[in-house]
Amino acid sequence: MNIEQLQEKWKEDSVIDPDKYGEESVRIPQLHMRYMEFYNTFSLMKKDRESEMRGLIKSKWVYYKGKAPATVYRDTPFDFKLTTKEEINMFIEADEDIRKLQLKIDYIEQTILFLDSVLRQINNRNYQIKNAIDWEKFQAGM
Repeated sequence: MNIEQLQEKWKEDSVIDPDKYGEESVRIPQLHMRYMEFYNTFSLMKKDRESEMRGLIKSKWVYYKGKAPATVYRDTPFDFKLTTKEEINMFIEADEDIRKLQLKIDYIEQTILFLDSVLRQINNRNYQIKNAIDWEKFQAGM
């Protein structure tokens, strides 16, 4: 599931039916569990991608340092001689594979932020329902 699908799902789930406050209140734990599962899935996915990034950075460091096996340079030649840490870091940060993986990590982080916000809304749902009931009582003059 991607962030767009999650947003659409939340757009439907976030609606509180004013005629069914009791049912909406009972639905809170189910909503919490559903979005907590999504949150956990994306959190684990992020940890996996971060681990992948550490391995990729190591292999890119070996490559840019000039210490990779000769077969690697035969397949993807690198004609520069990098001597400083700053030069190596610059090439690693600009590397296409690193940038693609970083974009994936950023996307997952944004999804986790969205899910965190949804979970906070779900946790406050009892208060929202109570306030809506109080408002209706006030409007009815009770």
